[in-house]
Amino acid sequence: TSVEKRVAPEVMSENKVETVAVEAIKEPEVEDPILDLDAEDIDDPLMVAEYVHEIFDYLKELEVATMPNPVYMKHQEDLEWKMRGILVDWLIEVHTRFHLLPETLFLAVNILDRFLSAKVVQLDRLQLVGVTAMFIASKYEEVLSPHVQNFRHVADDGFTEAEILSAERYVLSALNYDLSYPNPMNFLRRISKADNYDIETRTLGKYLMEISLLDHRFMGYLPSEIAASSMYLARKILDKGPWDATIAHYAGYSEEQIEPIFILMVDYLARPVTHEAFFKKYASKKFMKGKSTPL
Repeated sequence: TSVEKRVAPEVMSENKVETVAVEAIKEPEVEDPILDLDAEDIDDPLMVAEYVHEIFDYLKELEVATMPNPVYMKHQEDLEWKMRGILVDWLIEVHTRFHLLPETLFLAVNILDRFLSAKVVQLDRLQLVGVTAMFIASKYEEVLSPHVQNFRHVADDGFTEAEILSAERYVLSALNYDLSYPNPMNFLRRISKADNYDIETRTLGKYLMEISLLDHRFMGYLPSEIAASSMYLARKILDKGPWDATIAHYAGYSEEQIEPIFILMVDYLARPVTHEAFFKKYASKKFMKGKSTPL
């Protein structure tokens, strides 16, 4: 026993040395692998997996070309950002009433902002520009778009059908008939693929993404950035796990790159409700009462 007592401290000392040595030569941690989620779709012609990277590279180029001027209100003598927010909130109400696709709403607001970037508009014609933008977007995105009579009626007959049709030609001419806007819904669905198409996250992501339509502070950011920020914040709110390498790859952005945008979203959410139609829309069961989701 006396021998064991004398030997034990020496053995323990040797073990410590060995442990330190092992830790010193331990391999550095390997980064999370990026999973190829398109491989499973290679036999599905609808998913065009062999072209998907080229398609999204092209959309990334288009989103820069179709950005509105984020400070266009400087040359609008009769308008203010608050008026634009009220108009977009009304367009959300019209969009909901007509049961239109999400893509239609985002395209309509892009048409509105690009037109206001190019042309000076009087206050009494602002609603006409808004309803015309929705009319054009529905023709572009919908299988069956509402008739011009419906748009006249929803504007409380404030404009004739002839005025809306004339405004349609004028708006399209001002935009050089270019409606090739890369819709943020496309980017949201791409990211959702890496999120295993989680319906709860995507629904909350849509809610957060629509904030960018109402708040002009988002106008200087790209649709792909807004989509990535929306999904990041939705996953954070719902505690769906980290923004891992695969999700970051399919989103196209790291957490650090989109941080300013999701901070803006949190800032909007923390303020009192100012856009009633938007608030009511996402308070419904259809959207899982997204507006009541706790931060």
